[in-house]
Amino acid sequence: MKEWVLFYDGGCNLCHVSKLRVESWAEKAGQPFRATPLQSDEGVDRGYGFEAMVLEADKTYKAADAWLKLMDIAPWYLRWVGWLGHIPSVRSLLTWGYGVVAKYRYKWFGTRECKLPTPPPNS
Repeated sequence: MKEWVLFYDGGCNLCHVSKLRVESWAEKAGQPFRATPLQSDEGVDRGYGFEAMVLEADKTYKAADAWLKLMDIAPWYLRWVGWLGHIPSVRSLLTWGYGVVAKYRYKWFGTRECKLPTPPPNS
């Protein structure tokens, strides 16, 4: 079984708590799993520094797609969310909702010490 690597926003309280929850899910599911902040050297080297979440599993998933893939190892009572993601109209709604939460995550849930790097100025 291939190790999943989750890159999460280490500067976001919601992302940090979610990472802790997913680590627990992975352990219970027997899924090899590692989590590292997007702000880490590894995350920046891979070009993920300005994403909200990236999951490297059987392929690379970003944002809502990463969240939906994580539902594969969620407890049974949450897996239905991942199944709903296969319905195009529902997937669009989930993607929109993820985008809204990602945009306002600092305002709604607060920040931690680990800040996202500043994007380079346009040349």
